[in-house]
Amino acid sequence: MANYPITITLDKEVHHFEVGEYPHHDETRCRYQVYEGGSMVASFEPDAQDFLHICQNKAGFKEELLYLLADQIEAQLQHPGNKHLDLKNKEQ
Repeated sequence: MANYPITITLDKEVHHFEVGEYPHHDETRCRYQVYEGGSMVASFEPDAQDFLHICQNKAGFKEELLYLLADQIEAQLQHPGNKHLDLKNKEQ
């Protein structure tokens, strides 16, 4: 999977991130690595339900920024269960 951009604004500060997914990750590298200005600044690891958890915060970002970033990464993921939930909601 190719890296993709995510832009987040928090407290009037704009961050331009690039997210890389490493599906064949190992114990020394988290699955999602986040870069800003070419340097790795954070990484995330999914749990069994594909919710992301902070793995590393090398840049020392506020947790609020990391949570917003995790939400944006999760939005990019394909969750098979969501398709069924969306269909169920449309039928009502």
